[in-house]
Amino acid sequence: MIIPLLRDPLGNFLKFQKRPFYFKLLLISLFAFLVRVLYVIFVEKGDPLNGDAFYYHHASRFLVDGLGFIEPYRYMFGGAQELLFIEDPSYLTKTANQSLPVGHIEPTAGHPPLWVLFLAFPVLIGLDSVFIQQIFSALIGSVGVLTIGWAAREVVGEKSGLIAAGIASIYAFLWLNDGLLMSETLVIPIVAIIIGLSARLYRKSSLYLVSAFAVIGGLAILTRAELIIAIPFLALPILRTSSETLKKRLIKYLLVGVIVISVMMPWVARNLIQFEEPVFLSNGSGILMAQTNCDATYFGDKQGYWEYLCGLPQPVGKDGEPTDESVRDKEYRSRGIDYAADNKKRLITNVIPKRIARLWGFYSPIEQLRADKLVEGRNFSLSLIGLFQYYALLPLSILGLIKLKNKKGALLPLIAMPLITTFLAAITMGTTRYRVSAEISIIIFAAFGIQFLFERIRKVRISTKQESISFSEDKTC
Repeated sequence: MIIPLLRDPLGNFLKFQKRPFYFKLLLISLFAFLVRVLYVIFVEKGDPLNGDAFYYHHASRFLVDGLGFIEPYRYMFGGAQELLFIEDPSYLTKTANQSLPVGHIEPTAGHPPLWVLFLAFPVLIGLDSVFIQQIFSALIGSVGVLTIGWAAREVVGEKSGLIAAGIASIYAFLWLNDGLLMSETLVIPIVAIIIGLSARLYRKSSLYLVSAFAVIGGLAILTRAELIIAIPFLALPILRTSSETLKKRLIKYLLVGVIVISVMMPWVARNLIQFEEPVFLSNGSGILMAQTNCDATYFGDKQGYWEYLCGLPQPVGKDGEPTDESVRDKEYRSRGIDYAADNKKRLITNVIPKRIARLWGFYSPIEQLRADKLVEGRNFSLSLIGLFQYYALLPLSILGLIKLKNKKGALLPLIAMPLITTFLAAITMGTTRYRVSAEISIIIFAAFGIQFLFERIRKVRISTKQESISFSEDKTC
């Protein structure tokens, strides 16, 4: 839709105007871009990057510099990286990790590669500042609004598509990620496209459509590894195509897996060659398990969340020397699993429910927003606006879900993401930005809920007007 417009701007724009839905959707997306740019300029410009955002920004720079995918913190800070986020250095046992020199080059798979690759585009042409990447991220965020509108059209209809895009354009929990350089900015358009394609697969499952779904699915996994769980579910409509034999449907369903694996293979092959322990998509699961299964997250003030200190000190080898990332991640994973196994009852009865409640904003929501500010650098006041918007959308989305229950093909792609997101929170932790994949479904459900309410109000007004006219005529007679 966008590429043809760029080839012949004037001619295609005139044609584009003749398609009201897409023209209106484009206007909403441009407004969304304006919202995001203003947010970047007046709120985020000049603020220091935190956590993952720091990783993404510098990883993209080092990639363009020819260093490959390397661990930014160890390269920039050497052994001091272990001390960056603690107030009392005496807390740490001295290890060989702390003696690493600045400029230490260490391959990383701490995150899947696609967001780093995207951020590398402006760097590649010499625009390597944080501000330029934030503007670039805002552009991708506005594309996310466009794809949400398109997905809602595919699942429900054009009216809901425009309403969904309108909601997404101003919904703070979407655009807050853009100025922070978080990978969720890219997650939004990719997941929205997958949802829309999954809805199309209910109506037809051409080879072209199946291939497109699989390619985008592979790219989704290279953005957020946990999305690998979603693809098999969102591909299920292929098996429901009644116009084809079961054998053909199974072949197409398996073809999705083959294409997804093919898209992922260069990154997987690189990891299997690069690291001592087997690594497929990322090395992030081990340290996450260690930081989410400890006293602070089971019994302390961070129940259902994570604690940085629980990952310290970083593991070292048997000889006391630093190890590669995959070996450390294996040791972290063992720490987390052992702790969870020793506290199974607490995990099941207390921690998992609080993880899920945190994810959905029903356990310590204000405390969670404060944690988001500390860890991710999110603006607290804007996060409060996002929280109120989220609570306002929930009843509307429930209404939309109820009214869509009889619409064939609508529910699976929309319900799958919230269910998978909930499952992932249960086994890891609950936090605001982990909810973003599910918020696409919430927005689309809410859009249909709003459409239903307006149509119901319109019918009531028409009925009232007709009754009034009928009463006047009877009175005249």
